[in-house]
Amino acid sequence: MTEGSEKADQLRIACFISPHGFGHAARASAVMEALIAYCQHCHFTIFTTVPPRFFEDSLSVSYSYFHLKTDIGLVQRSAFAEDLDQTLKSLDGFLPFDASAVSELSHSLVQDGCHLILCDIAPLGIAVGNHSGIPTILIENFTWDSIYAGYPTLATVMDHHIDYLRQIFATADHRIQTEPVCFRHHSDLIVGPVSRKFKSDRMEIRRKLGIPLTQKAVLISTGGIPERYRFIDRLATFRDVWFILPGGSQSFEIKDNVILFPHHSDFYHPDLVNTCDVVIGKAGY
Repeated sequence: MTEGSEKADQLRIACFISPHGFGHAARASAVMEALIAYCQHCHFTIFTTVPPRFFEDSLSVSYSYFHLKTDIGLVQRSAFAEDLDQTLKSLDGFLPFDASAVSELSHSLVQDGCHLILCDIAPLGIAVGNHSGIPTILIENFTWDSIYAGYPTLATVMDHHIDYLRQIFATADHRIQTEPVCFRHHSDLIVGPVSRKFKSDRMEIRRKLGIPLTQKAVLISTGGIPERYRFIDRLATFRDVWFILPGGSQSFEIKDNVILFPHHSDFYHPDLVNTCDVVIGKAGY
């Protein structure tokens, strides 16, 4: 089979993914993996600034990756502190979308034979779909216009951005909302939480980490945004509980009953979730 005929037989889907945290990339990866079960001849073209290694760890499907700013979200100083002033400055430089850039992306996708654009709250993909005529699907449990409107100090100075984004999100051809839904909208489908499947069983991960099966384990996660944990020493007082903290160190460390990982480690994050009894995390998907 020639490359041209193989490409013609594929269902080609462009995925525009918000880089705010890793939750959107995780959900989009789960959707891509699920789609391949229904159509084995899918090829995904991913547009995002989420690090490529995230998709290398998450995907077994055929895909191409392009480093592209698709969304601003909220600029954050830390996992728990947003920077509203910098968010506004970034949005001012990002919106409205550059018409020539949208046109170039549209032309590229049409030339590539793209059949569908999937957007995990990245509005740029919808704008490209509107320009190219390629159908779009928006997957969300919130959109940024509603988030920004919830900040009174932001809403008064960026109502033009809120209106612009609201109009773009409303033009998606199909809308899927995933629980927990923050803001109810008319949608084509509402589904439960969407997550990546784990790769290794609980016993295997516990054996590798040295955690006895009879003891409780707690995962503390900030959703992919680095955070300096100031309470680690106090966790040692809970002697009968193990604590796992991704992003808690530059290297893999075990301190008493506390296990620290760098953000990118040899352990697949869903496997860590599966091996624990409790997950403690910041608000997010």
